[in-house]
Amino acid sequence: MHGSSVVRRPLPPAGAPPRGHSRLVMAVGPALVAGALAGRLLAPELLDEAAPTVALTGIVLGVPHGAVDHVLPFWTGGRRPGAAALGRVLAGYVAVAALAAVVLLTAPTVTVAVFLLVSAVHFGRAEVVVSAEDAGRRVPGPAQEWPVTLAHGLAVVGLPLLLWPAASADVLGRLAPGWQAPLTPVLRAVLGVGLVVLLGLALRAQLSAGRRREAAELVGVATLFAVVPPLVAFGLWFAGWHALRHTGRLIAVLRSSSSAQGPWPAVRRFAVHAAVPTAVTLLAVLALAREDDSAVAVGAALAVLVALTFPHVLTVAAFDSWAAGRRSSGAR
Repeated sequence: MHGSSVVRRPLPPAGAPPRGHSRLVMAVGPALVAGALAGRLLAPELLDEAAPTVALTGIVLGVPHGAVDHVLPFWTGGRRPGAAALGRVLAGYVAVAALAAVVLLTAPTVTVAVFLLVSAVHFGRAEVVVSAEDAGRRVPGPAQEWPVTLAHGLAVVGLPLLLWPAASADVLGRLAPGWQAPLTPVLRAVLGVGLVVLLGLALRAQLSAGRRREAAELVGVATLFAVVPPLVAFGLWFAGWHALRHTGRLIAVLRSSSSAQGPWPAVRRFAVHAAVPTAVTLLAVLALAREDDSAVAVGAALAVLVALTFPHVLTVAAFDSWAAGRRSSGAR
């Protein structure tokens, strides 16, 4: 795992000033959203045909952002991961993923429902944390900024269920028979009202606080998932927005633990640690797919994503708590 080469010195003290995230990292997502919206306007048929390929590519490109979860606790703790400690972390991670896979096989309908809810909170929370770090604000605690968290998360998870019911049922039905039918009109009405209220509350809070760029990003994400077919929207957003921004956070942690100048040494370390878990994940997708069919492969990739989401969410929650405590103790 090359663990001894990761942490060369302890992380800066808790009150160290935050660094804004790379402008390129923060700009890629909005650029992809604009491109997808333009594609929907100019070449909708082409976008529909490419949907499974775009989704599969996005999931594959997004996998590495969670492939270093096993060493993240050591990076934030500023210590070298010994073999025994690393083995314990890996064993716990694999156990949670295996349990999620077993539950998906035995109770697929409920598991997919829980997966969607957990994903919505995870995606929304990621946006809140990244935005705070990028702006140099204190990272909010898990009980803070709930309207923004839920608005972002439900824009990604809820809008496809609401506005693209047949397409969403086709995708989720590959994971669970109970999701092969679209949501009932009543559930869609409740979801729609909730989304409108949350988006209104979130935008009001952001604009009142002078966070116009963050409000514009929320509108952009909501527009993407409302207008663009779900597989295209998710593939682009997952790889170019969610995964990329999380990777930017990880690179920042590595940079703060190294005396090297520039981002590339940190990027190389990240790539070294992500390589093997990423390869194992992709092999699992290939083993489940078994057919030369992009739609089948998307279903296999989502099944693997379900299993990995639960340990990843727990790891990122601990990472966010560390970040929140670090910024809080350094606040004036």
